Amino acid sequence: MSHHSLPLRLERAQALQNEEFTRAAGGRSLRVGGGFAHFRGVAHPLNQALGLTEPISETELDAIEHFLGAPTVLELSPAAAPSLWPLLARRGYAIHSFQQLLARTLDDVPPPDVGVHVRVARADEALLYNRVVAAGFLERDDWRKVEPPFAMSLEVPEVFGFLAFTGDEPVAGGLLGMVDGVALLSGDSVLPRSRGRGLQKSLIRARLAFAARRGGELACASTAPGTASQRSFEGCGFRVAYPKVEMALG
Repeated sequence: MSHHSLPLRLERAQALQNEEFTRAAGGRSLRVGGGFAHFRGVAHPLNQALGLTEPISETELDAIEHFLGAPTVLELSPAAAPSLWPLLARRGYAIHSFQQLLARTLDDVPPPDVGVHVRVARADEALLYNRVVAAGFLERDDWRKVEPPFAMSLEVPEVFGFLAFTGDEPVAGGLLGMVDGVALLSGDSVLPRSRGRGLQKSLIRARLAFAARRGGELACASTAPGTASQRSFEGCGFRVAYPKVEMALG
């Protein structure tokens, strides 16, 4: 696969998966620039446009800003059309954050860890899954008392929530989505008291093995640069494919 076509494929897969999540959450999507703007509610943290790989006109950017409201957040990759950058500069967009897009092939995937219980969450465990994941992000161990600020649906086609256990206690979770042969790993979360035991790597390996069995060809994940999550993915064979930047207005 060429250096240029890899970002196009991965950005398309991420955009399509997020479009499914947005609809499942009762939100709306606007198709634009080869990708989508996703709106889940006023000031929702997941309101953003992504997968923008085709040129965007002033009128289309107006439509995105009206659709998303303030702040307007665009998640962009090196596959974005070069004409977009001066347009954003004229509008006063500023850098909001950076991410690393990590990827690897799904041939010769590492086997799941022996001795660590990781499994796919059942449909009736959606609340449990979302509470465990939210608790990790909120730096809380008492996951049973957590009310997730927003929930990921486990009823979206080709989306699977994975849980890791210590004994019978769920202590970590992560999501896997499959889109056109691309395995998208996201939402990795470990309860504070269970960190430092390699549980994220166990979650990664379990999802890779599962995706390979379902015929996946590539896997990708996004992390903040230089984080423990990036090191966990790199320890499972991922390498930085390209950087991403979130540009925000308002």
